[in-house]
Amino acid sequence: MKKFVFLAVALFGTPLFAVSITPEVNTLGYGLSAGFGITPLFGIRVAAHTGDYSRDLHKESIAYNGKLKFNNFGALLDLYPLASSFRLTGGVYGNSNKIDLASKPGQTITVNGVPYPSDAIGNVTGDVKFNKTSPYAGIGWGGKPSGHGFGLTFDLGVLYQGSPKLSVQAHPTNPAIVPASFYTNLEAERAKTENDIKNYKYWPVVGVGFSFSF
Repeated sequence: MKKFVFLAVALFGTPLFAVSITPEVNTLGYGLSAGFGITPLFGIRVAAHTGDYSRDLHKESIAYNGKLKFNNFGALLDLYPLASSFRLTGGVYGNSNKIDLASKPGQTITVNGVPYPSDAIGNVTGDVKFNKTSPYAGIGWGGKPSGHGFGLTFDLGVLYQGSPKLSVQAHPTNPAIVPASFYTNLEAERAKTENDIKNYKYWPVVGVGFSFSF
């Protein structure tokens, strides 16, 4: 009977309403997470991140302006196996992250090995998207929703987002003079590029934060 009592205290000794709030920056963007203590061993967290990052991209003879846009929301379960703030984390993210692409003006656009003048083709835009539901697994330190006060947090994990899906569109200035072969070659180029990036299924997650528990 005593063993049962000690086990119950260990599992349920932390009040449900112990809370930690953590502003954080990581490779999913910048945002906020809120943790809720269930027991001394388990906690749950919700997290939301946003942000963007721009850079120039080159695919063969097409130069793009690229922008990575973060927009994600996570529901996470934390396990604290040791008498410390070290944790194992698993959960799932609603993943609306994407990459927007726009060809740079004033260049010859080479599609599937065939060059086309930009004054006829106009510009090419596209985006890369991922699975809307993405499992997450990782480890971390800090943010345990028990006790009071401030602390630092660290996260290291991986998000499985599936094979990227690429879409592209042409915006010709004069559609009447665009060769019919252009659209065939554009689709062939899209399919080839999507195949080239199909193995980028995992997104590394590294982040730090500053938590407040109460």
